[in-house]
Amino acid sequence: MDAPLFTSLIVTYNSAAEILNLLTDLHTHVPANRIIVIDNASKDETVEVVQRWFPHVQLIRNIVNVGYAKAVNQGFALCDTEYVLLLNPDIRIPSPQLFSEMESCLHHSRQIAAAAPLQFKNDEQKNSLNLTWSYSTPNAFRLYLAFWLQRKWVLTTPIRVTLLNAGCLFIRRAAFEQVGKLDEKYFMYGEEPDLFLKFRRYGFECYLLPNVSITHYRERSLMTRPALQRLQIRFQAVCNVADAFITGWANLMLDKLAVSKFQQVARKG
Repeated sequence: MDAPLFTSLIVTYNSAAEILNLLTDLHTHVPANRIIVIDNASKDETVEVVQRWFPHVQLIRNIVNVGYAKAVNQGFALCDTEYVLLLNPDIRIPSPQLFSEMESCLHHSRQIAAAAPLQFKNDEQKNSLNLTWSYSTPNAFRLYLAFWLQRKWVLTTPIRVTLLNAGCLFIRRAAFEQVGKLDEKYFMYGEEPDLFLKFRRYGFECYLLPNVSITHYRERSLMTRPALQRLQIRFQAVCNVADAFITGWANLMLDKLAVSKFQQVARKG
């Protein structure tokens, strides 16, 4: 089998209960795929699970938890493929169609920076989508409502969106590097809107793919932390997301004003 055009990149933290399932899915569907796991100093048996069951996986062990954004950038620096599939460890992939659809989407145009599938909550609730900001545009939100109301959704073409959830995200590596990668000031949360608003600022497009899906159990590693620490993380998440949106949209508005001013000067000249 030819090697895929993408590298799978997974950041783990106390993910021993989930990582085996995801690595099994990847090995089953794309056995020639290169996989990089960046472990952020897990306190459970995540590292041992990866080493025992999937010794071919490239495992990087950070001696301290450097945060999600920095770990992702660390992994991207090791990738040499055109695309990178960024995955949370609590993802399950039901079909190999996912990979061909994502590749096809980004292959369509070099202006497409990223694509992502639908994310369902669990195997028993196939029509229950995770509510993320992937559905923040009108067409995408109509899709979400259709599933929520148990109505049939017939549109299968990619939907252009402003934001996507990074739990399962297919990224053009050149675009990711061009916009400056993830902002490492965000230890966890905030890096997603920051990245996608930078994509928008640089003129890239992002798409939600309604004809492929994964299951995302969400925040499993977060739940391994004490309750007070979880509360602190969620509070910081709100601050990070607000900062990312304010900064991102402000930069876009400033760019628009600068272009408008340049056009006015050009007309006068």
